[in-house]
Amino acid sequence: MDEKKTFGAYIRRKRGEAGLTQRELAQALYVTESSVSKWERGLSYPDVSLVPSICRLLHISEHEFFTACDDDEASAQARAAAVWNRVVRGVRIFFAAAYLAALVPCFICNLVFERGLSWFWIVFFSLGMAFCVTNLPFRLKKNKLPICMGGLSVCLLLLLLACWGVTGGPWLGSGLAITAACLSLPWGLWAIHRFYSGRCLPIFMALLTVWLFVLLAVISLTTGGDWLFSLGYPIATFVMALVWLLFVILYWLPVGPWLKGGLAALEAAFVVPLSNCLSAWLVPEQKVPGMAHYFSWQVLVTHADVEGFSWINVLVFAIMLLTALALVGVGVGLELRRLRRKRDHNI
Repeated sequence: MDEKKTFGAYIRRKRGEAGLTQRELAQALYVTESSVSKWERGLSYPDVSLVPSICRLLHISEHEFFTACDDDEASAQARAAAVWNRVVRGVRIFFAAAYLAALVPCFICNLVFERGLSWFWIVFFSLGMAFCVTNLPFRLKKNKLPICMGGLSVCLLLLLLACWGVTGGPWLGSGLAITAACLSLPWGLWAIHRFYSGRCLPIFMALLTVWLFVLLAVISLTTGGDWLFSLGYPIATFVMALVWLLFVILYWLPVGPWLKGGLAALEAAFVVPLSNCLSAWLVPEQKVPGMAHYFSWQVLVTHADVEGFSWINVLVFAIMLLTALALVGVGVGLELRRLRRKRDHNI
């Protein structure tokens, strides 16, 4: 009996909060007013077929209906969802209005001053790319990423065509080739994530490496010049070697975080000196500091520059190197302790 009275009091309270009278609620549910009165006095329960309609009219969940109490957490989530939906709707309306405010004057001006549409298409496809990023994701229920990427890719290619139509020139082929090569990376990453069920990160890294070398080859073929093998590939190889080394340390090396962090810091400390060595090898006439300059630690006392090489660079390198070595030392100690404990446990 107490449960019925609690339920009835809850229904009466929620009906009042919804601004409905017993007659209005009864009419909306196609029941008699006396039935609603019996519910609220705790004399009977509504038929189970009426539960969805009652919940809709009283703005409660079915869980709240059956427990006869407010679910504060669910209500807070519902309010947050409602606020988010209003924000999304406002953002969509704002961008739609902004796009129209930009397109309509450009359309009119292009027709009036040039008696046709030319540069308007540049504005149109540029805004199309923005639409694929700002509005389109909120309008889709499924397959948001491939559809938005597809729209963005198509608009980008059409934008190149529109620019070529306005400016002319022989650059269209090279522009389309370079753009297609650039777009192949995000599409390749999406395809691996979508269709490959194993560890994706090593495949991503391999794809990134191949993509970089292919992109450089496409740029070289379309723009000309003999820089690909003399500068492009050596620099790309150096950069990707550093990236792969960091990836192996952080992803594959079976050691603790202290040793991983120390090895990564040790690599970071030598990035600039090794870059200078590579620069001196690729461009011999360019005067750059060598590895020996970074180990001239006596300048830390004298504060004197060596052959135009500032002692500040030596200080920064020394701090990074000593920090990395300290981390490596701590990491090695922790690894030795872990191995010793593992050996003792096996014994």
